Amino acid sequence: MLRVLAFAAVAVCCSSMNVVAQDYSVYTKVFDLNAKEDSVPFLRSQTVFHAGKVYDAIPVAGEVTILEKAHKRIWIVNPDKGCSSSVDFDELRHLLKTAEDRLVQRLGELERDPGVSREALEAFRFQLRPKFETQFDPKKGRLRLMSKYISYEVDGQVSDRPEAVDAYLTYADWACQLNYVLHPQPLLPQVRLELNEQLRRHKLMPTRVTLRAKLERPLSLRAEHSLDWTLDSRDRQSIHKWESLLRDPKLQKVSLSEYQRIALGQRVAKAK
Repeated sequence: MLRVLAFAAVAVCCSSMNVVAQDYSVYTKVFDLNAKEDSVPFLRSQTVFHAGKVYDAIPVAGEVTILEKAHKRIWIVNPDKGCSSSVDFDELRHLLKTAEDRLVQRLGELERDPGVSREALEAFRFQLRPKFETQFDPKKGRLRLMSKYISYEVDGQVSDRPEAVDAYLTYADWACQLNYVLHPQPLLPQVRLELNEQLRRHKLMPTRVTLRAKLERPLSLRAEHSLDWTLDSRDRQSIHKWESLLRDPKLQKVSLSEYQRIALGQRVAKAK
């Protein structure tokens, strides 16, 4: 559940860099603005970019994802459950297309149900094909995406490294799609993808992202990103640990569906 909320809130928290680009790390804190203790982060994550790979770890979720851009695949490693899995980009696209087809079919069924409110249907349609009113202030580095149901406010820096911003957001694209497949989420990935496109357009590297969503389950979340363009000893130790996990013969390599059954089955069942 923590990872679900994190990916709903974190508009951009990690990305893949070209090998020639500078390695860097991102430390993210996520806050639930509806919680009593809204000044205390309920989730922290470490994301490291090195040699064309992206390593993203959320300790309380027990998972590490590793994007290998050169091989067009993403690994999901769960040492607590003793297993790992991988999915290539084409397979992920297929899974998402299948999921979207099911959602469209479900929407048609809901439209024929007199017990379903028109407001709920409109909110669902919006997520499938989101269209925001956009405002951007380059002097303040502030981007706003507004709609009746969902809004984003992003504070960041207009970067002079457009290739870095694009790479940053490319991973964010894949991450939100993977997590929609793996984890029950309150938001469809199309919403995040639209935000990422706006960030690309304005070459904005985000440092704070606030999400507010008026859905069946309202969301009010903020993600704060601390960016460091150099890797310290902790980052390098983490990379070594994560690469060792990938090679660990004790971890069972399973299909994505089997991974969901082993690592996520109980959580998915509860969410449904």
